[in-house]
Amino acid sequence: MALSYAIDAAQELVIITGEYSDAEEWQRVLASLLTDPRMRGGFGFLRDLREATTPVDAATVVGLMDAVRRFWPLLKPSRAAVLTPREFDPAAFAAHALADTFGIPLRMFTNYDAAMQWLREGR
Repeated sequence: MALSYAIDAAQELVIITGEYSDAEEWQRVLASLLTDPRMRGGFGFLRDLREATTPVDAATVVGLMDAVRRFWPLLKPSRAAVLTPREFDPAAFAAHALADTFGIPLRMFTNYDAAMQWLREGR
């Protein structure tokens, strides 16, 4: 399943769903968000991996986080949360570590309510 997004303007939230993906697909989605008239700076981003089944390798995570890093100042999100059903998700851990390196406020969660609370606190 390809990446897709939904914008919940009332919650100031972008929800990105779909399978684990590569940098090219992330660039496509982020470029679409950039031109979406519903998108505003300050929205939280929730990457929902609960339905994803095929994690990516570290090299793919590096590429996709580079895309996120380049689009971050353009989209101006408040925070990003990665919601995964796995207690140990190497791709999500790698994304979190790279985000810290880039100064991007991104955290990994296994609980939806905790992820949403963290995102709300960032507004």
